[in-house]
Amino acid sequence: MTDNAKPPLTDSPWLWFALFSAVGLSALLATGGKFGKRQAGIERKYQARSAVASGELQVETDATGTKAAAGAPEYSAPNSTIIPLWPLEILLAVVCAGSVAMLLRQRMGPA
Repeated sequence: MTDNAKPPLTDSPWLWFALFSAVGLSALLATGGKFGKRQAGIERKYQARSAVASGELQVETDATGTKAAAGAPEYSAPNSTIIPLWPLEILLAVVCAGSVAMLLRQRMGPA
């Protein structure tokens, strides 16, 4: 190996940061709807359990014998969850862009 020869691209940790964050971001974007639905279901269970435990939720029976919940909280929906996924998407995009920039700087910079 000569002094001016650069090491292989696969030896750079920036390549691996960029690849793993890009794959994670693409997987999150591709399956985001499923994660949103699952997250909303988990949050609804949590909200119902905490409402029952705090005594906010009470079951009332009307004249026809139908039971209904009174004092139920506003439950999560797939597009409005307590814990959103967009911060993870932004983090992965920033890590990917930064890693690509550092990889280009490393490869294109002075030898």
